[in-house]
Amino acid sequence: MDYLQLIGTRLKSDFLIDLFETYDVDVTYEYDRLHESEDDSYTAFIPELGLEFSFDSEQRLVTLFMTLSQADGYNPFEGIDPRTAPFGTAAEALVWANDKSLDASVIEASSHPIFGETPESIRIELETLYIHYSFEKGTISKVTLGSKNS
Repeated sequence: MDYLQLIGTRLKSDFLIDLFETYDVDVTYEYDRLHESEDDSYTAFIPELGLEFSFDSEQRLVTLFMTLSQADGYNPFEGIDPRTAPFGTAAEALVWANDKSLDASVIEASSHPIFGETPESIRIELETLYIHYSFEKGTISKVTLGSKNS
């Protein structure tokens, strides 16, 4: 399965069950224990692949956080890994998105006395999902894939 096709996939899909079994992944159930009308959610991590999965109350994958990893060997995914995009800054990503006729918005790096440093980033809009790239020192540091409908 392609990384982009993962968004919207059910927690109990054959692909995710196989993936989580392969990496011995525990899924954490988070419920509204404080009665704040928050939806239940589920999370799972695969540190070896640099992946964090966030599922909604209907057990659909709504967000996939991707960090750089040094995983060698078995790769269960097909297609291009978004972490290997052909750009290293938000400005380069904006040119790339414009060349592909994709909507994109750049967020400049900033510093806040309480919240600290915020890295330069860009959000690229696709039809049903978005890709958010964060950059540090001229390279991609984190990628977030998310559903527009979450």
